[in-house]
Amino acid sequence: TNSNPSHGPFHQRAPSKIMWRTVRGMVPHKTPRGAAALDRLKCFEGIPHPYDRKKRMVIPQALKVLRLRPERRFCKLGDLSAQFGWKHGDLIQRLEGQRKVKSEAFH
Repeated sequence: TNSNPSHGPFHQRAPSKIMWRTVRGMVPHKTPRGAAALDRLKCFEGIPHPYDRKKRMVIPQALKVLRLRPERRFCKLGDLSAQFGWKHGDLIQRLEGQRKVKSEAFH
């Protein structure tokens, strides 16, 4: 059972691409309705320019402390990406630090 790994399956390394692919598995992406829903989905690492000035809100139903029982195991998408070979985590952290300083001055 020889196989050539360059023929796939291909695994994306960036957290935004992993998230996009995960949502794609939950959506009927082969139908026009599902394809339109995927076109509307936007995934980013960090918070890019047009959204960094918007007011953010907390969704209580999505909080980890409310959704997971204490003994359950979990992982963070950034850690998973780093294990897959994503090399830009430090850059995103640095840029997010700069964005938070500007955001404090803005708000």
